[in-house]
Amino acid sequence: MPHASPTSPIFTGSRPAPLGRRLAVVTVLASLALLTGCGGKSGADKSAEDKGVASLTGTGTGSGSGSGGKASPSPAQLERPLIRPDTTDEEETRLNQLYLDCQAQHGLTPYMLKNEDGSWKGYKGGNDPLRDKARQACASKEPETLPERAAREDPEYQDKFDKWIRCMRSHGLKVSAAPDSPGVFAFDKGLPPDNLFKWVKKCEADAFVTK
Repeated sequence: MPHASPTSPIFTGSRPAPLGRRLAVVTVLASLALLTGCGGKSGADKSAEDKGVASLTGTGTGSGSGSGGKASPSPAQLERPLIRPDTTDEEETRLNQLYLDCQAQHGLTPYMLKNEDGSWKGYKGGNDPLRDKARQACASKEPETLPERAAREDPEYQDKFDKWIRCMRSHGLKVSAAPDSPGVFAFDKGLPPDNLFKWVKKCEADAFVTK
């Protein structure tokens, strides 16, 4: 995600992706300003760099003929890779890179940034129509957090999301629900120190995993 001032909100679906967290305040996905993940930009959203969005987001459409003549699900309906509270940083990075690799393979290479190790950092802007096509083509590879999936599938989502927010606040995190972005919250005063940041995924697990 972009460098944020102490008062600018930073949005995240669960926690900044390892790509961006290491870069301190970057977008993991270009939507990702946490990714979009906060570790590198991704092709998720051009405005993420300005908004500090840390979760990977995207949509996809399309249909095809499957076995038996049945229409195959569109990319948006396919089950996307899931980032859970217990997902390791290494696995999260791997999943994000697979998504970015896919976008690069669909023509975004000239409009993407790389990390020093050669892995993709994310989308840097410059061709929004091409970015949108690449996102659509790679929709099934775009990781989503547990709260984002719950927002689509779990009838108890709102209660769980509210519990997540309350838990984080009870541990000193200044957070608010992100408007118009189900499963996403914002840090009201920029990224917190590590001793507080750890409560993001701990509270997420308590709200969305614990029975």
